[in-house]
Amino acid sequence: MGILILLGIAVVAIFAFCWMAVGAFRLLIRLLGLPKYQDVIVPSKYYFKTVVEFDNTVAQYVYDVMAGFKHVTEDSGIKLGLSFVFFAVLGAMVSFVWVLVIAVITLWLLLWASPSAMRAERRRAKRFKDCTADDWHKTHLWAMESELRQQEMASAIRRSGVGGLHH
Repeated sequence: MGILILLGIAVVAIFAFCWMAVGAFRLLIRLLGLPKYQDVIVPSKYYFKTVVEFDNTVAQYVYDVMAGFKHVTEDSGIKLGLSFVFFAVLGAMVSFVWVLVIAVITLWLLLWASPSAMRAERRRAKRFKDCTADDWHKTHLWAMESELRQQEMASAIRRSGVGGLHH
């Protein structure tokens, strides 16, 4: 009977501790003005309304880290996330040193490169905020035509035999 009472007190104490920890975490999020993950929108240069700016530098950095993570895991960036997993598994099979190298590169990408990419995407969205869908369509058509011209020129040069590689 005494053990059941002690077990009950322990369960209540654990529940109270978890409740206080979650409350403290929520309070910390509110005080620092940090974003919530479900509110994060990955910025896009094609749609200016996806750009979210914070006055607080720390909150902006946290938001950019979350947006980068969300892009990798949810918004069509899954190939990048899977490549991290692939290289981590490959490194684990090769040796322990590779695991450390992969971990350092992954942390670098997550904590520096990903927020930098989100910052750059925000800047692009600001720069092109007046562009319409028709403007983007014309830009993409121009880029495709330019790529096609480059391929045609390279093909013509290869056919003519100019370039130092004679058969």
